Amino acid sequence: MISYLDALRLLQAEARPLSREEVSLEEAAGRFSSGDLPSPTTLPPFPNSAMDGFALVAGAAGLPTGTTLRVVGRVAAGDGPPRGLGGRGDVTQGDDVEGGTRQAWEIMTGAPVPSGLDTVVPVERVEVREEGGRVTSIRLLDEEPAGRNIRPAGADFLPGDPVLAPGRRIGPVEVMALAALGVGRVPVLEVPGAAILSTGPELVDDPRLPLPPGGIRNSNGPFLARALEHEGVHVLSRKTLGDDEAPFRREVEAAVEAGARLVISTGAVSMGRYDFVPEALEGLGARILFHRAAIRPGKPILAAVLPGGAIHFGLPGNPISAAVGFRFFVHPLLRALRGLGPERGWPMPLGETRRKPLPFRQFLKARVEITASGSPRVDVLPGQESFRIAPMLRTQAWAVLPEGRAEVEEGSMVEVFGMSGPILPDF
Repeated sequence: MISYLDALRLLQAEARPLSREEVSLEEAAGRFSSGDLPSPTTLPPFPNSAMDGFALVAGAAGLPTGTTLRVVGRVAAGDGPPRGLGGRGDVTQGDDVEGGTRQAWEIMTGAPVPSGLDTVVPVERVEVREEGGRVTSIRLLDEEPAGRNIRPAGADFLPGDPVLAPGRRIGPVEVMALAALGVGRVPVLEVPGAAILSTGPELVDDPRLPLPPGGIRNSNGPFLARALEHEGVHVLSRKTLGDDEAPFRREVEAAVEAGARLVISTGAVSMGRYDFVPEALEGLGARILFHRAAIRPGKPILAAVLPGGAIHFGLPGNPISAAVGFRFFVHPLLRALRGLGPERGWPMPLGETRRKPLPFRQFLKARVEITASGSPRVDVLPGQESFRIAPMLRTQAWAVLPEGRAEVEEGSMVEVFGMSGPILPDF
């Protein structure tokens, strides 16, 4: 029986990095960055107004209340920076667009600020005077210092600023940044493929069918399919098999031939009469990395390297054991394939004293609560048995109790992990 950390080290040593490719921004959504991606440009690309109002020169001393300024032009979002002509033909050639202390420009949010002007006064802070439907002058209703309501060029990004780090998932926020910077092609990692094999003649896949005597619904197959998709893995196939070695071996071979980087089976890895998976894998020429780990739940877990390098995980059949196997073995391998280091748990005080088997690392369904003092605490939920799914609907996190201790006292700091990934991103 191997320790959890030793099992992780064996898995990480077998993690062959995913290949790299370049795709369009639209195709990159949901994928993982293959390397550092710096900003190619400046954002904002030019100084622009943060408000609808009037751009002017306030100078070091600012302008006092009551100052009157002649409006010499207008500039809107989408206009080029005015240089002698108004943003929409509203100023005559020859006006001083370098901006004297008694001139102003009507300006809209996002419009380029004319050269030399140093502040934008919101429209609600001025008295506007018009002639013939055209703003001719403004009067300040309050003192106006320099440097207000102008977004400087490069305030968001400068060329070379980091945008994406290796292994970062490209979600809506990342797409926003890349689109704003004009990035049309994005370097990403390949999407690994996986096959799922649920074993056991008792399993029923079709929810429309009545359960036969001794039958149960297959929950592990659908769970693993959604969990893999959530992790950015393409599910190549999902099959349900009986307890026969020959069909199992054929499906594993077919998965490898289809290009699967992962094959995940559930059931048939314990010590019973029909637990055939270890022997079947050895018959395929697989190299067993470990079989049985010092964890609860999920002790019978198996990992092997298939011919060609794909990794096979044999997860126990109880649903929570399968969930623990996926979260704490499959997920770390996927991180390693993407070049990410080991995930770190968040230390939190345990809400109550827990007894546990001495040699085992224990993964417990838990909730994070905020105490009256405002600090976090992790509370272990009732219903820790590996067959019980209902408590998972209330579970927010996994509390991990270390091996080597028979009792973990209330208030002891323990590691807490998110249900399906880091509590906070790795950047």
